[in-house]
Amino acid sequence: MEVAVRVTVWSQQRQKDGDRHTFEVTADGKLYQKGDAFYINYRESEASGLGSTLTTIRLEGEEMTLIRQGETVMRQVLTKGIEQRGSYKTPFGTFELITRTSRLYWNLKETGGQIEALYNLRLSGEKSRMELRISVVPLATDRT
Repeated sequence: MEVAVRVTVWSQQRQKDGDRHTFEVTADGKLYQKGDAFYINYRESEASGLGSTLTTIRLEGEEMTLIRQGETVMRQVLTKGIEQRGSYKTPFGTFELITRTSRLYWNLKETGGQIEALYNLRLSGEKSRMELRISVVPLATDRT
């Protein structure tokens, strides 16, 4: 079953020099389950700087996969305690992503839920610490 949801993504990037950058994006999307995996799909807004990119989050067991397709193409896997390699393709070139996740928690049901992750990120050699919080809330349906 597919549920219309509002997805709020909050992230904070702490760079090695102490600079912090915080981002928050809200978009309408879909939540559904296939087997033991939950999927969240939503389209990034122009304000996010990612153009009209379709973002898919896949959650299963101890792993979260973030896939972006469109103007930006990215595949990033977060698994607690494991270093993962991915890629980030932009109009300016393709960059290697390396993540090491120290915390990954998710609690999703057909009625929505929360996702939290804390991980180290290396993007083309630049290191930073990422904190990610995602809230998924069902959209109210008109029952007239």
